[in-house]
Amino acid sequence: MSIYRATVVSFDPATWTASVRLDNSSAQALTGIRTARNIASAEMTTSRHVLVDTGDHSDPADFVVTTVFS
Repeated sequence: MSIYRATVVSFDPATWTASVRLDNSSAQALTGIRTARNIASAEMTTSRHVLVDTGDHSDPADFVVTTVFS
C-alpha cells in the first residue's frame, strides 16, 4: 500500500469523487477517485492538498482520498 500527495483539481459531491493531480506529475490528473466520507465536502476545494491511498494492489479503481491538509 502506497500513499501519495496530490492536489484537488475538482470534486463532485453528488458522487463523492474527485479529480486529483499527483505531486510532481503536472501533465495528468487522475479522475473518479473516491473520497472518504469523513471528509467534509467543503474541504474538497480546488488546490487543496490531499493524501491518496492506493490500496493493496495499486489499482486506480481502489484509490481513495483519505486526508485533506493545507
